[in-house]
Amino acid sequence: MKLYRIGQVSKLYGISVETLRHYEKLGLLLPSKVTDSGYRYYDSRQIWKLNLIRTLRKLDLGLSDIAHFIQDRTLDSSAALLNLQLETIAKKKSELEQLEQELKHRQAYLEKARAINEASEIRRQVLPERKARILPAKTSNLWEVDRIHKEIESQMTDQKIAYFAWGKAGVLVGQAALEQGEYHTYKQVFIFDEEGDDQLTGGDYLCLYYRGESPEVIAQQYQRLRDYMNRYQLEAAGPALEIYKLDIHETDRQEEYLTEIQIPYRTSPDK
Repeated sequence: MKLYRIGQVSKLYGISVETLRHYEKLGLLLPSKVTDSGYRYYDSRQIWKLNLIRTLRKLDLGLSDIAHFIQDRTLDSSAALLNLQLETIAKKKSELEQLEQELKHRQAYLEKARAINEASEIRRQVLPERKARILPAKTSNLWEVDRIHKEIESQMTDQKIAYFAWGKAGVLVGQAALEQGEYHTYKQVFIFDEEGDDQLTGGDYLCLYYRGESPEVIAQQYQRLRDYMNRYQLEAAGPALEIYKLDIHETDRQEEYLTEIQIPYRTSPDK
């Protein structure tokens, strides 16, 4: 019977020598021959067993379970293993189908967000009350904002809800900061979530999309909103929302960021 040295088996199956030695220590795959100088050789039966181990590992079966199956192989255990393989494949197919749907939704969202005209006119909208999770923050750093978003996300029941790329996350710029022109001073950080204990007030809002993230771009957009409110004798009725439609999760280019500002408003009392 032909024998293969450990290095040959390693190259032939793309498995490291260290892994083969680890299998040996566990009693999973013993060499058919070990010379006095320590060279290890494997015959066809060991090669067959290695193929079986690799197949079972692909099913995420633990090494202890694999060892138990190999040591006590019966028709019943083989039948049980086939059932396990089929169940695992069905589960993976389901997970892949779910992932496919999520990726298609993200693709559609990305295409829709990219098509938004950043030079759009200021819009008046009546928005409903929205459930959210909100944490306090006093920062102007986007990476710190992202960290707080991750902190909020860790508290959510469904950890698979990835807020990025879905326009679900943002910051709140306090009313006082708005009046003082401190548009980079974020008061709170939020993620929209129907199971959240917090809420963002519904009502009349001025809404505006813009691209970019430089202080000059942001100041320009807020100035547009302030000029609009002065023209129509309106005033802010609460903090401004900045909702990230496209941000650091989709692109490294700040000019490609897409943000929506939403400012609650009311008619000025002196009108």
